[in-house]
Amino acid sequence: MWLLVLLGCVVVLAVFVYGALTAAPRLEPAPGTESLLFFDGVCNLCDGFVNFVADRDDKRRVRFGAIQRHAELMRFKGAGRYAEGGAEALSTLVLIQGDDVFVRSDAALRVAALLPPPAKYLAAFHVLPAPLRDAGYRLVTKYRYKIFGEAESRRLPTERFKSRFIDYEGDEEAAGASWAAAAGGS
Repeated sequence: MWLLVLLGCVVVLAVFVYGALTAAPRLEPAPGTESLLFFDGVCNLCDGFVNFVADRDDKRRVRFGAIQRHAELMRFKGAGRYAEGGAEALSTLVLIQGDDVFVRSDAALRVAALLPPPAKYLAAFHVLPAPLRDAGYRLVTKYRYKIFGEAESRRLPTERFKSRFIDYEGDEEAAGASWAAAAGGS
């Protein structure tokens, strides 16, 4: 019996390692494709995910927008059902890459694939069947406000952080320069 358990653990580990090595490149969009991540602007869990991504995405490949503020843009990009007022409003992260719309676990894992290691390795969970991943995602979504609460305040944004948002209208050059300086670039 213990041999079967050990064999099962080895298989699971092998699948995870395979996923970690191969999933991220398969999930990345074509070079130059814009990645727009829409999130529930009052959800602390969603806000935490945005902060996690912004702090690690040193190549600035992902831009952010609150679902509550961008319904028109989401409809234009083909994601209207997830925008405020849509059939599945505020039920998921929404990632738009070019003409493609990704939701739930697929959106989160595709964003993870854009990050540098070790965060990139989270994309390995993409090897799990989508219905299984999304069942877990929906369970967390159902209880996210009870567990993580609703936002009463946000991270004090720097110019660099604000420049990551879709509706940013500040000094792009200054934000880019401060980002490069913080990332150790020139």
